[in-house]
Amino acid sequence: MKSQWWVAGLIMAHFTAAAQEADLWEDEWGDETETSAWQWHASSTAAYGHRTQSDRLFSSQTTLAEWRGQLALNHEAEGYQWQFKLDGWYDEVSSDLELDWRQFELSFSPLKNTDVNLGRQIATWGTGDLLFLNDFFPKDWQSFFSGREVDYLKAPMTAIRMQHYFKPINVDWVLIPSFEPDRYITGERFGFYSLVAQSLVGGSEIIRAHEPSRPELAVRLFKQFNGWEWALYGYHGHEKQPVGLDALGRPTHHRKQSWGMSMRGTVWGGVVHAEWAHHLALDDRDGTKAHVQNGQNRWLLGYERELFKKFTASMQYYVEQWHDVDAMRASQTMSIATHREVWTQRLTYLTHQDKVVWSLFSFYSPTDEDRFLRPSIQYRHNDHWRYDLGANLFSGKHPSSFFGQFENSSNVHFSIKYQF
Repeated sequence: MKSQWWVAGLIMAHFTAAAQEADLWEDEWGDETETSAWQWHASSTAAYGHRTQSDRLFSSQTTLAEWRGQLALNHEAEGYQWQFKLDGWYDEVSSDLELDWRQFELSFSPLKNTDVNLGRQIATWGTGDLLFLNDFFPKDWQSFFSGREVDYLKAPMTAIRMQHYFKPINVDWVLIPSFEPDRYITGERFGFYSLVAQSLVGGSEIIRAHEPSRPELAVRLFKQFNGWEWALYGYHGHEKQPVGLDALGRPTHHRKQSWGMSMRGTVWGGVVHAEWAHHLALDDRDGTKAHVQNGQNRWLLGYERELFKKFTASMQYYVEQWHDVDAMRASQTMSIATHREVWTQRLTYLTHQDKVVWSLFSFYSPTDEDRFLRPSIQYRHNDHWRYDLGANLFSGKHPSSFFGQFENSSNVHFSIKYQF
């Protein structure tokens, strides 16, 4: 069958593994060589995912079918470090051959208290576990919902990043010369609820947004005091997803500004964290324009603790509160919610000498009456082979809610990865 092409890839990977082990055996008996300034590693992954129920919007119920290879290179000499990471894969769902530079980065320290990172890189801020309040770096939601490794939720960006370390406080700032949006749901792989159509839409690339080219700036001030980590955040740029419309009625990313803070520390044998963010809609400060998404206040409180040996549990409570609620209601033609609450829980258990990781991450919104479950099992056979089985299970009372709109996109997925 067409969708089973990846099985042949797994057979090829086994032969590759055998050849690699033979090379290692020969190297053990060979002459010792000097350590090179170049370090490299590579991996090959075959992955497949399928919907748990039929979605009439799509002719194929396959959500993930790809053979992916990754090559990573690292070179360090004379105080400079070059890091390269390139992904290449064939995506059978879109029938495309893809390349993605996840890292093309130069790092150095011009001063003892200053680090510089230039080029293609990945960054993350904030204390949330799969919840983002002050992190405005691009995310890949298509990868996250389809079952790729969770690392792929963070998308790369081209940026200048500098970190300065001072006694009173540390400064971390990121300049993105040209706006980098999220890799959001477009309708091509997963359907979504359209406010314009008042129904679920999908089956093709429906959203083709007008993207700005202006720069983005993010700043973080952080320090540790008495074992507690504190941070202040600032951001000036655009909405990472096209949640608004321009004058021509095209989806667009309106201008945005945000301020926030976070803290994290140890309490009662576990780790507690809290975060707050104040998002401002710069293109509609009064909240009267229906085509511009209003600003928000966001709050997060979380706690994590090992309940018994190798079993860890965590919980988070998250709230979104819209600004200018009265003006927003007056400008809309339909009933809308003015705030949203979400509870999350993560359970992780390590067994079989830590080779098997059992995990369940759950989102539940009492206000939207919807949920999202991410169960997974990971088996690391050895330093080379890894096997993953998981699911993305959505449900909701209303098809217009955040998780409810993806109910027909629920899927199970499986992957085999070889690293060398």
